[in-house]
Amino acid sequence: MIKLLARFFRGVHLIFGVSAPPGDQNERTFVVIWLGIAAFLVAFGVALTYFLPYLYFKR
Repeated sequence: MIKLLARFFRGVHLIFGVSAPPGDQNERTFVVIWLGIAAFLVAFGVALTYFLPYLYFKR
């Protein structure tokens, strides 16, 4: 699973034009960092959709 996710996230790096770490580096750390970034973005999106009505539509 780590190999599959590492290949996917390396592809994401190519799409955004960011250089990925070399292939001989520990892939587990690379995948865990990307999963942390994804979890943060999901949590931020959920928090934003929850609090946005309270910020803009308060009367």
